[in-house]
Amino acid sequence: METKQRNHTIDVLKLIFSLCIIGIHLNLFKDSSTPAYWTITQSLFRIGVPFYFITSGYYFASKLHDDTRSNAWLMRLLKIYLVFEAIDIGLNLAVGNRLPIGIILLRVCTTGMNRIYWYLVSLLVTCALCRPLWKRGHTGILIGIGFLLYLLTMTYDSYSWLFAGTVFEQIGAWHTSIWSWPQAGFGESVLFLSLGIWLHQKHIQSAHAGMILFCSMVFLLMEGWLCQSHGAADANCYLSLIPVSICLFLWILDHPHICRIPHAGDMSLYVYMIHTYFNYVSYIAPVSPLRFLLSASLSLLASALIVRIRSMNKSA
Repeated sequence: METKQRNHTIDVLKLIFSLCIIGIHLNLFKDSSTPAYWTITQSLFRIGVPFYFITSGYYFASKLHDDTRSNAWLMRLLKIYLVFEAIDIGLNLAVGNRLPIGIILLRVCTTGMNRIYWYLVSLLVTCALCRPLWKRGHTGILIGIGFLLYLLTMTYDSYSWLFAGTVFEQIGAWHTSIWSWPQAGFGESVLFLSLGIWLHQKHIQSAHAGMILFCSMVFLLMEGWLCQSHGAADANCYLSLIPVSICLFLWILDHPHICRIPHAGDMSLYVYMIHTYFNYVSYIAPVSPLRFLLSASLSLLASALIVRIRSMNKSA
């Protein structure tokens, strides 16, 4: 199943899902169409983060037993993260938002100053902590632990409405306030990164990935509609995201060249890192679809420029 050539479909999907994250953060369709908001923004768009984790785990597995390569991969992500955190701290100081140093350090080490970089922090921390166990062949155990963490997160995230008005509601509020991070971060990263490692190690093949993907996508739409219609606290942790992400990745491994956009993989990372700045600018637009188009367009242009500058510096 593993291919030596780059999988361009994965890169393009990563770029598409980075735009989906913009839609989530801008609450796309919330002010114009409740059904679209529940089924698109709060269901289909949520595939992005699990897909990122599985992809990262799959690629990290190829470097797992080479500390030089795996450390270089992690250090690249860490450097990018710290650069943007320095920018965020500078912007906070520029607008007079002088937070205590303890709060700044806490955010930098957990969710980022703008509180949306939890994915990258969780990826870095999970890779650092789980790498020795992955190398020793304990991937299956970590998938089990990750699944339990995912269920714990899901209880007071997507399925929080089940406990409204019960004695467990207050417990859930306490649980969420204490574990806002790494609750969401580890609840997804341990599970989906380990699944990506496992897919690479076992060379899993599925002739029925496409059919299972279709069925699980239908279930995701139904699950999203059910949870959102009952006032879910968030939408990070649907059960159906597990088979959807696995089957989508397996299907893409068999279709590596459906489409190609130059530097799409690198652009997806920078879209994720910079879109929060353009989200603020986008509020000059009156409705969420226009805000999304504005922020997505600016983020794509800026990320393409960053990738171009970096390529020129490497070739110089």
